[in-house]
Amino acid sequence: MAPRAADPYYVVRDELDRRVDALRQRCAETSGGGNASALTELMRQDAEGALWELDELDRATTTASKDLARYGLTREELEERWRWSARERERVREVMSIAARRAGGTGGTRTADDAGDATRRDVESGRTERGFDDHQQLLVRRQDEDLDDISASISRIGQVGLTIGEELASQSKMLEELDEDVDGVQARLKAAELKMRDVLKKAGLRGQLCVIVFLSVVLFVLFYVAFAGS
Repeated sequence: MAPRAADPYYVVRDELDRRVDALRQRCAETSGGGNASALTELMRQDAEGALWELDELDRATTTASKDLARYGLTREELEERWRWSARERERVREVMSIAARRAGGTGGTRTADDAGDATRRDVESGRTERGFDDHQQLLVRRQDEDLDDISASISRIGQVGLTIGEELASQSKMLEELDEDVDGVQARLKAAELKMRDVLKKAGLRGQLCVIVFLSVVLFVLFYVAFAGS
């Protein structure tokens, strides 16, 4: 937030404070006389000018209330500005009422009352607009939070998908290795079968009979060992 001395709002506000103080002092010092009517009219014009400047400051405050962070304001500072504006308007209306009474007519009083009513309407309108803006900002924040939750959920789902993909790739690699091992075993079995056929073919009928006898003896020995051990 900019220092108070460098903030245009406070520059105008301090100047307006001094003007209203001077206006109230002049109002207290002004009494009857030949130029009382002219002084009263001048005070009324100065008071209307002060009200106009207050309206401008209120518009600036309303604009700032729509984005406090952008203008470097806090909620407490904003409320303090509204309270100061209300007090300052009351001081100006007092001057206008005194000027109207001194003018000796009711038109001035009506002008002061009308100005007060218009001021109250402006303030209420500004506060209603601020309330609507606050509600809209709350809805936007909630939507942003919901979008953040959805984004986080999508990220988690994406991470799970990546994990599943990595697991499938690992299992696919294992299956490929198993297929390679099976192919190797089948190739070795075929080679052994071919060698066996070659041996039997070379040995002839007598060789085949010898192999059969030898295998029968081995089988008999195995049965004997098995039953003898039991």
